[in-house]
Amino acid sequence: MSSKIIKTIIIFACTAFLIMVAFVGFINGFEYVKAQDQRLTNLKQRFEEKGSSPITEYTPGAVEVTIPRAATSDDIANLLKEKKLIGSTFSFKILSKFNGFDGKYQAGTHYLTPEMSYDEMMYLLTHQPEAIVITIPEGFTYKQMQQRLIDSGLNIDVEYMDDLVRRPNAFIDYPFIRNIQVHEQRTWMLQGYLWPDTYRFDPSMDEIDILRMFLNNTYNKLTTGNYEERAAEMGLSIDQVLTLASVVQTEGTTSEMYKIGRVFLNRLNAGMKLESCATINYLRLENNEKPVFWVQQTDLDRFQYNPYNTYSYDGLPPGPINNPGLAAIEGVLWPATERTWPEALEYYYFCADGKGNNVFAKTYEEQLENVEFYRSKNEEE
Repeated sequence: MSSKIIKTIIIFACTAFLIMVAFVGFINGFEYVKAQDQRLTNLKQRFEEKGSSPITEYTPGAVEVTIPRAATSDDIANLLKEKKLIGSTFSFKILSKFNGFDGKYQAGTHYLTPEMSYDEMMYLLTHQPEAIVITIPEGFTYKQMQQRLIDSGLNIDVEYMDDLVRRPNAFIDYPFIRNIQVHEQRTWMLQGYLWPDTYRFDPSMDEIDILRMFLNNTYNKLTTGNYEERAAEMGLSIDQVLTLASVVQTEGTTSEMYKIGRVFLNRLNAGMKLESCATINYLRLENNEKPVFWVQQTDLDRFQYNPYNTYSYDGLPPGPINNPGLAAIEGVLWPATERTWPEALEYYYFCADGKGNNVFAKTYEEQLENVEFYRSKNEEE
C-alpha cells in the first residue's frame, strides 16, 4: 500500500475521530444545557407553588446573601464571589446582561446554594425575598431596636433613621406624636412609641416605612385598649404613662409590674423622687456602657445634673427610657389596689433579691435592711 493511500486513510480516520468527538461533545453539551434548563424550570415551578423561594435558611448548604438597596450587577457578582457561590464574576455579569436581569435584582436577604447554576441564582435574586421576621423584645431602647433590625438583614441608614427619631416631623399625622413633650435632653423623641412585637418587614422598605410599622402598631394598641381614657382619668398624658411604664418595664418581672407601678405612683403622689436604678442604667447604655445590678455612687455623681437621673430630679424623666410592653403600661394604668395587694398604698420601696424578683418595703428603714441583706447574700454566692 502506497504511502499516499496510508496518509489518506490516516487523515480520514483523524477527521472521523474529530467529528465523532465533536458530535459527542455537542450531545453532552446539549444534554448539559437541557439539564440546566430543566433545573431552572423545576425551580420556577417550585417557586410558583410555594409563592416564594424554595431555598430557605434551613435548606442544606444554603448560603445567606443580603443584597443592599441600589446594588448593581457588579456589586452582586462580587458578593456572590465572596460567598464562594460563583467562580467568575465576569461570566455572571455577561449572563446577567444577556438574560436581561440587570437592574432587576431585589434588595433583601436571599438564600442560595453552591450547586445552583448562574441562571437559577439570577432567577431567585430577581424575585422579592421572603419578608424578614424580626422580634423586638419589650424594654428594648431605640438603639437596641435599631441594631436588631440591622443584624436581622434590614438595610438601614443609621444617621437618617436617628434623625427621624430625634425630630419626628414626618409622623405628626399620629395624634400621640403631636402630644410628645419636648425636652432639650430628650434625644430620642419616638422612644417609647415603637411598640415591641414581632414584625414582618419587606426588605426594600425605607426608614420611614419601617418606623411607621411600629407607630401603626402603637396607634392600634393605644386606641383599642382604652388606654387614653384611663390615662385621662388618672390625670396623666399618654406620654407620661409611657415614660413611667418604661421605668416599670426595666424594674421587674411581668407578674410584679402592677405592684411596681403602684410603688412609683405612691412615691409620686407623696412628692418623693422615683430613685429608679433603671434610669441610671439607661444613662449608662446611652454612654455605651453596660447596665449594673447595683447602682454605684460614682454613677449617681457623674449623672447628677442629667434629668434622667431620678435620684437627683423630682418627678418623671424627660421621656421613656425604652419601649415598654403591655404589662408595664397596664401596671401604670391599673396598678395594684388594696383589693389585689393588701396595704398597697403603704408601699414606697422595693429592691431586687438577685433571683429575678423584688422585695417590697413600707419604710426606708425596711428598705435599707433589705438592700443590705440581699446585697450581702448575692456577694456571698
